[in-house]
Amino acid sequence: MLASIALSARAYVDPVSAVPRAVGERRWVVALLWLMMTSAAAGAAFADRLDAAKEVLPKLAEKGELAKASEREIAEEIEQTQRIALVLGVARATFGLPLAVLAIAVALKILAWLLGRKSAFGELFTAASIAMLPVALFHALETIIALRQDVIAPAQAGQLMISSLQPLFAPGRPGVGRVLGAIDFFSLWSAGLLGLGFAAATRLPAGRGVLLGLLLYLLYAAAVLVGLAGLVGGMT
Repeated sequence: MLASIALSARAYVDPVSAVPRAVGERRWVVALLWLMMTSAAAGAAFADRLDAAKEVLPKLAEKGELAKASEREIAEEIEQTQRIALVLGVARATFGLPLAVLAIAVALKILAWLLGRKSAFGELFTAASIAMLPVALFHALETIIALRQDVIAPAQAGQLMISSLQPLFAPGRPGVGRVLGAIDFFSLWSAGLLGLGFAAATRLPAGRGVLLGLLLYLLYAAAVLVGLAGLVGGMT
């Protein structure tokens, strides 16, 4: 276990040598657990500091129930909203992220087949897990920032730490903001690690693997972060 922890930590500072070794030895447990722990901590910290009144009161006013509700009912509604935020944050970390890693591994398996490269699924799953290490670091930093706040407004969800170009160059411009939001430091870092892991699993050159990882992220960002998000935003 200590060797796995050390190898996962080394992937942050020396990915060129650490990632292929982790993939070859299929050391995915520590990386996945670290991701789940930091994500759960971030969700719990956000729920603990959440100012749910800013979400509950406008909803009650919109329904016309604010004037009829007692202070006790409003307090219970606020507390319920905070509990829901806590449960959703922990559930996302416990179930959602492992499923996301599994989906990435399946996508890598399909890609390897399309490229005519042989690879073990265990190695590809490890590559997907190791690629999420920057995301885990993001959640760890997000937890610290959240706990340093007195209160957090619901609108600040996912915006406590700036890691993309969106807030710097596109305030109030949704279309441009979605494009610049895809230029995210931690996401690009993850894409690079994913490419290194895929290269190690399929015996591709490391440089080609990194370029492939960045290309995959570009396609994902264009389809989901920009295209699908824009479509949903237009419908709402």
